[in-house]
Amino acid sequence: METPYIKSLKEKYAASIKKAIAKENAKLNNIYKEFSLSIFEETQNNEVLKEMLLSHTKINESFQKLLTAFKQSNQAQNLESKL
Repeated sequence: METPYIKSLKEKYAASIKKAIAKENAKLNNIYKEFSLSIFEETQNNEVLKEMLLSHTKINESFQKLLTAFKQSNQAQNLESKL
């Protein structure tokens, strides 16, 4: 059972909670991007790692998604730099 006081606190701080959640999600996305980019860069120079990633079905699927995202990001950056 929720008291009126607890209910009012939830309503009062709802925006702050949403903002904090969004901030944490952005932080996690940045960490994921950095990690993904480091994997991508390492596979460009390391054939053993590249073969290992490509030989496992689920890892390969994720890696291909990463490659696609990286290529799209590069294309967007190239367009922005030309403008």
